[in-house]
Amino acid sequence: MGRLSLAAVLPAAFAAALLAACDAGPKTADPGVLPRLAILSPRMDQVIQVPEGKDPTLDASPAALAKLKTDEERAERKAKAFPVQVFFDLQNYTIGKVEDGGDGQHVHLIVDNEPYLAIYDVRTGIDLPAKAMTPGTHVIRAFPSAGPKDAKGALHHESRKNPGAFAWVRFHVGAPGGALERFDGSQPLLTFSRPKGEYKIGAPEHTKFLVDWYVTNAPLAKGKFGVRATLDGKPLGDGVFTTWERYVLPTPPEAGEHTLGLELLDADGKPVEGPFNKTERKFKVVSGN
Repeated sequence: MGRLSLAAVLPAAFAAALLAACDAGPKTADPGVLPRLAILSPRMDQVIQVPEGKDPTLDASPAALAKLKTDEERAERKAKAFPVQVFFDLQNYTIGKVEDGGDGQHVHLIVDNEPYLAIYDVRTGIDLPAKAMTPGTHVIRAFPSAGPKDAKGALHHESRKNPGAFAWVRFHVGAPGGALERFDGSQPLLTFSRPKGEYKIGAPEHTKFLVDWYVTNAPLAKGKFGVRATLDGKPLGDGVFTTWERYVLPTPPEAGEHTLGLELLDADGKPVEGPFNKTERKFKVVSGN
């Protein structure tokens, strides 16, 4: 299978350091130290050259291959695929699935402005969603999130909001281009995290329904920045949040499809420009039976 090769895209010395860091994997040096996350690859504004005959938008994951009917189709898919990977350096934060003996802590990985992927192992490269790896410019954002039984009371999927926990990178497949070519993550930025997907009535994540986001370069406070949140078009809380903390719905949403909207506002209550600073995301609530 074709794969983005570190040796092909990084100078030898940096590649060796990168591999050493990746081999180290997640670690907790001191329980009192806050988590830190960095993206080692792709590098900022790296142009990923796709070899002739390869296609980065072809999904060659085990799940995708299993859907194909013949071994010939699977072999052809694997031969043409060109997975683009991200490598993280995660410090002071142990991640892992509960069913594998971990406590469920993980990293939220967001490609462009798609719903996050929950990452439970950063010891090796992580294939980015193939369907998103179209030619042009893309943006990755990521931050650590809590497991289901957090020792300090964080809710499942609640983001870790300390300095150094958020990482982002802009990179290009083939060549720069598209709506994100001039994206600047050093400007005021809102990142949508929760809600996501499907919730069962009565389940813990429905009973304590979490609304969570990440703000960078935009301190939330009265007279500064704020986040406007709406559920099915109706304001949440006081209409605009001026403190950066989780929000739990007073009454969990009823069965059906819903839309949660988040928007970053400036000190005058005006929308802050940016491709990710206004996001609406649908989720579904279903019967717990």
